[in-house]
Amino acid sequence: MQVGSYKRFYFPHPGFVAHKLVLRLHGSTDIPPLATVDTLTATGSYLDFIFAPRHLHALSLVGLHVQIPPSGAEGNGTKYLSGSSGPNTTVVDQITADQSELEVTAERGKPPVRFFIHTLTLRDVSGSKPMSYEVAFRNPIPVGELRAQGRLGPLKRSDLGSTPLSGRSTLTDLDLGVFHGISGKLQGENSFHGLLSRVEITGSTDIPDFRVGEGQPEHLATRFHAYVNGMEGSVALDRVQAVADRTRIDVSGDIDRKRGSRFAFQVKSGRIQDLMRMFARDGAPLTGAAVLHGDAFVPPEHEHFLKALQMSGTFVLSDLHFTHSQTQQTIDGFSQRASGTAPKKKNADMVAPTVLSELKVQRVVLRDGVAKFTDLLFAVPGANADGSGTFNLLNKQVDVMGTLRMDTNLSNATTGIKSFLLKPVDPLFKKKQNGTVAPVHLSGTYSHPMVGLRLPGDKK
Repeated sequence: MQVGSYKRFYFPHPGFVAHKLVLRLHGSTDIPPLATVDTLTATGSYLDFIFAPRHLHALSLVGLHVQIPPSGAEGNGTKYLSGSSGPNTTVVDQITADQSELEVTAERGKPPVRFFIHTLTLRDVSGSKPMSYEVAFRNPIPVGELRAQGRLGPLKRSDLGSTPLSGRSTLTDLDLGVFHGISGKLQGENSFHGLLSRVEITGSTDIPDFRVGEGQPEHLATRFHAYVNGMEGSVALDRVQAVADRTRIDVSGDIDRKRGSRFAFQVKSGRIQDLMRMFARDGAPLTGAAVLHGDAFVPPEHEHFLKALQMSGTFVLSDLHFTHSQTQQTIDGFSQRASGTAPKKKNADMVAPTVLSELKVQRVVLRDGVAKFTDLLFAVPGANADGSGTFNLLNKQVDVMGTLRMDTNLSNATTGIKSFLLKPVDPLFKKKQNGTVAPVHLSGTYSHPMVGLRLPGDKK
C-alpha cells in the first residue's frame, strides 16, 4: 500500500488521517491499482488502547475508487483477499465510504461498468463474525437507483462464494430503455438470503409503462423467486408470474451476462388484447381468449430487442372480435355468405350478425424480427383457412399463403359484379358436395391487409 501523507491526532479522540492511499495487488505496478482513497480517517478511544488494542471506533473513507479487473484477467477474482486464513481479530465499529465508485473493467475494447455509491455504511466489521451493511448506489445497466441493507459474512477468504449474505433491497426508476426496442421505468423490492455463490431472492417488480417498440404503455407487474450467483453474475429464474391487466404470464429460465438469457413462458388462460397492446401502436386490433407457450432466447449483446429476440412456440386464440368496426363487419358478412345464410336480395340491407373467429398456430419461429408460421388455421362460421407464411415485426409486412374452405360456392360468397364474374370459375374450386376449396394469399401490412384468390396459373 502506498500512502501520500499521514498525520496523527489525539483530541478529542485518538486516531490518524491518511491521504492519497493506493492499494495494489501484491504490490504489482503493471496493472491498475485495486483501490485508491483520497482521505482515510481512523478514530479510536483511549480505553480501547488499554483494553482492546485491536479495536477501532470508526473508519471514514472519502473518494474511494475500487477497480475490479475483467473476468479471466490476471489478478481477477478474489485473489486480492488471499493471505492468512487465520481469524482477523481487528474490530471496527463503523466504516463509511460515501460518494465512492466501484468500477468493473470490461473485456478489451468495451467501456467499464461503473457503480456510483452514494452512501455505504458497514457496522461491526471483523473477520470472525457477520457485519451489517447499508448501501445506496446508482446501477449502471439499466440505469436506476438501488438501496439495500442486511448482513454479510463472516468472509470466507479461501472460498468467497461460501460467504453468507442476507437482506432486503429496493429498486427505483430503472430505465429499461437502455435495451433498445423496449421501454419503461421499473420499481421493485425483494428479500434475499444464502451464500454469495447462491443467493435465494423473492420479490416483486412494477412497470406502469412497459412497451415494445412503438406499442402502447402497458402496466406489467411481476412476482418472482430466483437464485443469483454473485460470483458469476448469473440468475436462475425459478418462478416468475407476470401480470398484464387480466392476463398472467408464467416464466422460468436463466440470465447469464456472457451466454445470454433463455426463458420458457406460457399463458394458460389469458386475453389477447392484454398481450398485444404493448406491441401495437394503435392498440390491440383483437379481443379474445389466448393460450400460448414457447421458448425464447436473447443474446447477451444486441442493438435492438425485436431483431435480437429468438423465439419458438405455439398459440391458440379463440372468441376473437376485431376492434376496428369495418374489419369486424367484413368478417361478419363474409361468414354469413360463406355459410350460405346471407339474406335474399330484398333483405340485402340487413346487418350481418356478429361472429367470433378462431386462430391457431401449431408452430411459430421468430428470427431477425420475422415470425414464420406453419400449420396456421383461421376459422369463422361457414369457412376456415389454413396455411403458412411470415409476419415482419419491424415493418409489419404480412405474407401468408393457404387454402380456403367454405360451405358454399365461391360466387355465392361474394356480392354484386364479383359474384357474376366468379361464376365461371366455380367448377374449378367446387367440392364433391356443395362448397369450395380455393388457394388464397394474404399480403399487405398489419394495418392494411389484402386477401386475394390465387387462380390456376398464378405465380406463387
